[in-house]
Amino acid sequence: MLNQIGVLTINVHEIDEAVEFYTNILGFELSQRYGENIATLKQEAFTIVLEKAETVHTNTKPYVLPEIISKNLDEDIKYLKAKQVKLIFDEPRPCPPGRYMIIEDPTGNHLELIEFSK
Repeated sequence: MLNQIGVLTINVHEIDEAVEFYTNILGFELSQRYGENIATLKQEAFTIVLEKAETVHTNTKPYVLPEIISKNLDEDIKYLKAKQVKLIFDEPRPCPPGRYMIIEDPTGNHLELIEFSK
């Protein structure tokens, strides 16, 4: 059956800038580099691949939106603001399972931070 995602690839403009953002700002751990254009990040459920692409299609409404779980969204937003990460909204927004914020990586890819209600 085809019911498990094994890898999520995020296309980026600059691989070193993306590795810096995802590791030093978001806290992922670098797993491996494959030459100059591909890096993998450690992730429990599946592998995240950062891949340099000649063209990257970023949209204001992405077709796939990776979600990163936050245990304290207000603190995480404060931290990201200090690191000058672009926030899409001024304040977290409510959603059925809790609250969320959308941020942008250096390439313009959107990532959703979600804090589940307790």
